[in-house]
Amino acid sequence: MNTFGTLLKREFWENKTGFFWVPLVITGITLFTAILGLIIVSNGNIETVRYGSHDLSSLFKLYDVSVDNDIKAFATQSALYSAVYSYYMVLGIVGFFYCLGSLYDDRKDKSILFWKSMPVSDAQTVLSKVVSVAIIAPFIYWLVIVATNLSMLIIATIFAWVSDVNAWTTLWANSGFIKVSLYQLAAIYMAMLWAIPFIGYLLLVSSWTKKVPFLVATVPPVLVIIAEGMIFKTGHVISFLGEKIFGVVQALIAPFNSLAKEFSQKRAEVEDDLSFIADELEFMNFGQQLSDAGFWIGVILGAAMIGAAIYIRRFRDEAF
Repeated sequence: MNTFGTLLKREFWENKTGFFWVPLVITGITLFTAILGLIIVSNGNIETVRYGSHDLSSLFKLYDVSVDNDIKAFATQSALYSAVYSYYMVLGIVGFFYCLGSLYDDRKDKSILFWKSMPVSDAQTVLSKVVSVAIIAPFIYWLVIVATNLSMLIIATIFAWVSDVNAWTTLWANSGFIKVSLYQLAAIYMAMLWAIPFIGYLLLVSSWTKKVPFLVATVPPVLVIIAEGMIFKTGHVISFLGEKIFGVVQALIAPFNSLAKEFSQKRAEVEDDLSFIADELEFMNFGQQLSDAGFWIGVILGAAMIGAAIYIRRFRDEAF
């Protein structure tokens, strides 16, 4: 029997709501909103808001033959990219509470005594939780995101047919669906690598604390930040945490940032309109992020805290 595979199945079934059903609910809301938005835009019942040389009414009227294909491509791919950020936020919340309770709950309900009696090592148990939150859950969310984007394109295709418009040249040829999907997959796993220190820290707290893991995980960092500022007049801790949080955000925004740069290069007249994304914020691409020293320091610290969580689970009291 594949012990580690069994542990992964256990983690999925015990957390199926957060890992599976929650993103499906988001999909339902997203598709409903998309249908409503297409109805409003197609009827022209939208206030025109100008952004530089373009406005929302022309940008999102994908069926208008007078709208340039570059603008249609930018609008379509922007919609596919921007529609997923609600999934990312929810995945972050689900992952936070999953890590915080993953090694705490089985000690609280004493089910750890059962698992200790099984031929399962503590390292396998902890690593199964790391794999679940850092690999399996993001992959499930990505699959749901791909299905959602595909559904949005199908809905838009139906509207195109009703409008007597060629859906292929208007939507599908401009969507870059495969490229967008692969870029989103890379972005979500890049973000997970940036989040390794947070995952390691939460698992460490979960393996150690006997009470209120949420407070144990959140209060000490706040106190350390305040104490450092008052005593040493520095902000190294908050700078470190901010760097890692920004790294997560940067990884998730990288696909849209790349699209904005590509669009601004193709259409020089809108370069000023998109400069706040493509130039001023200076987001790093994936290659630059992987070569960043702060990124690897975070990964190493996260791995060390995961190792500490394994050690604590192995040698401390099994239950309380």
